Amino acid sequence: MATVRFILNLLIAFSCACIAVAIPTQFENSKVIRSFEIKSGIAIEDTGIRAKNIDNAPATEYYFLLPNVLYKNAASVVAFLRKEKTELEVSLEGLDAEREVYIYKINLKDHVVQPNEDILLGVKIAYINVIKPLPATLPQLARQHTTLTFNAYFLSPYLSKEVKTTLNTPTQGILSHFGALGKSSVNGNKVIYGPYENVQPYSFDVATCHFENSKPLLTVPNLRRDIEVSHWGKNLAVEEHYTLRNDGARLENEFNRVQFQLTAQVHSQTNVLKGLVFKLPASAQDAYYRDEVGNVSTSHFRIEKDRTILEIAPRYPLFGGWNYTWYHGYNADLEGFVRKSKSSGKYILNVNFVENVNDMLIENAVVRVVLPEGASNVKVHSPFSLELQNIVPHFTYFDSTGRVMVVLEKKNVIRNHELPIQVTLSRKQRYLVPNVC
Repeated sequence: MATVRFILNLLIAFSCACIAVAIPTQFENSKVIRSFEIKSGIAIEDTGIRAKNIDNAPATEYYFLLPNVLYKNAASVVAFLRKEKTELEVSLEGLDAEREVYIYKINLKDHVVQPNEDILLGVKIAYINVIKPLPATLPQLARQHTTLTFNAYFLSPYLSKEVKTTLNTPTQGILSHFGALGKSSVNGNKVIYGPYENVQPYSFDVATCHFENSKPLLTVPNLRRDIEVSHWGKNLAVEEHYTLRNDGARLENEFNRVQFQLTAQVHSQTNVLKGLVFKLPASAQDAYYRDEVGNVSTSHFRIEKDRTILEIAPRYPLFGGWNYTWYHGYNADLEGFVRKSKSSGKYILNVNFVENVNDMLIENAVVRVVLPEGASNVKVHSPFSLELQNIVPHFTYFDSTGRVMVVLEKKNVIRNHELPIQVTLSRKQRYLVPNVC
């Protein structure tokens, strides 16, 4: 068995080494400005690049790199023209096994860069599981501190004439910081690394920061989002099943309820989670909130001008390492989500893949869309890649032929994935209802 496993590891390593990409050195990075923004347990790297074509031929491709150790932590990678904010196509080209870096390509075919010309590019990457609590345990009323470790340089296959990085921390409580060549300084809640000049291709050096971060580090191991479309009732029913975990620093001693009750005024300075706020559609109604015990009365539902708000509180406060499981749901007017195409006659459903993600990480999200009985020619359009996309039959009360259910699954979902998916369908004439959609 060990021999078989060894051979498999060799085959995997060999296959990874074979997909390395030869990168043309057409560009030189004249200036690279990076910034890191801390969103509770998520780090957002926003990089502005002024790249110059130093080749004799027009350039249609720009490459950038991610170290192997960070590749699995990159939940979202997007590129765009910096000034125009026009999104560009990004593709993962392969792994350079020798250098242990993943290679990404930005397609510039619609924005060809001529020799000696510059282009302003932006690359935004959202990292998960890179912010760690330090120390790992705390007293019940202590402030939480976390660490972030990253590359002091912009990892690039090109020479970078100047690189500068700014880390924006949640507060001015910065305990320590370190940058390559000892170049790091503090200004308020900002840590500046560099500037570094004439950074050679593939350069990597560790930069760190240890800072105050009192917000809970929220992770949702599993989210199931059920959406049911009813043309007969002109209704969209949504139900979301959550398992939630606080990955912040744990309590070093047992929880003290009396101390918790007497210190409510300072809870906002600790990593405890006491409640959640969900922004729902303006037409949302009949909201409910239940956990494994039953109905939870510690909630508030209110109607505002262009939305409704559902505020919920767990049965107990969530400190670091604690979990809570519940589900909530609501009904909404269907006309806000479905329209009929005049050209094709098909119905088009637009709903967000996830909602109210805020600064949490959803490790695995499953979205199930139940369509009306009689739906056919169902197609799904997603703005991002999915681990699973399936169309299966679904039976419920009083169904004769069953309904069509679209099942979508994605891992490592963050706020960047709070985007609409589109489901198009046709309907058999005998199931149509006049004046619907």
